[in-house]
Amino acid sequence: MYGLFSSMLAFVPALGPIAGALIGEFFGWRAIFVTLAALALPALLNAGFRWHETRPSDEVNTRRSVLPIFVSPNFWVYTVGFSAGMGTFFVFFSTAPRVLIGQADYSEIGFSLAFATVALAMIVTTRFAKSFVARWGIAGCAARGMALLVCGAILLGIGELFGSPSFLSFILPMWVMAVGIVFTVSVTANGALAQFDDIAGSAVAFYFCVQSLIVSIVGTLAVTLLNGDTAWPVICYASTLAMLVSTGLA
Repeated sequence: MYGLFSSMLAFVPALGPIAGALIGEFFGWRAIFVTLAALALPALLNAGFRWHETRPSDEVNTRRSVLPIFVSPNFWVYTVGFSAGMGTFFVFFSTAPRVLIGQADYSEIGFSLAFATVALAMIVTTRFAKSFVARWGIAGCAARGMALLVCGAILLGIGELFGSPSFLSFILPMWVMAVGIVFTVSVTANGALAQFDDIAGSAVAFYFCVQSLIVSIVGTLAVTLLNGDTAWPVICYASTLAMLVSTGLA
């Protein structure tokens, strides 16, 4: 289920930049926000009136301690693993315009198309998620995902040291990392939450909360402290967290 969910989310960066560039080109930048608001309204109404999570019953539920979540090694290893995967894409998303448009002189449409190929690699890989999870298991997929993140970081480093910003030096290594991201995020939720069926709602909430904090804080620091006009933020973020998770999986 989580692999399919990741594939659905991958369509956003695949189509979003292209749609945004076209809307901005023909209707102005304000039209982008009008479009976002128009698309968000039906989703808001659907969530407000149809999702049972937003319409809880009046039944009194027994509150259970959430302490076991925070003392679980598996929860932390796989949550950081999810942060490594999605955070790598977040840092890439933050630096890609500066690298491709600012340094490689891509047009907005050209950048959007190049950027979308990374998301396309994620979509294609997710098509095979069920088979590789069955073959390698949760820990095996996570370990291979971390290895691919490190491999992609090495390729980005080679391009940064010996080449110039281009599709070959910046986007192709991200294809490798995109495969690693899918390997990782397809299993991390299962690995992190498997022990908490009785407090699944709280566990899921903390899983995404901790992941979001790691990605936003560490990812932002990487982009801010390192040169955001280069691939170094992606390289350092991905390799550091991937090695940390690999140590936890060992």
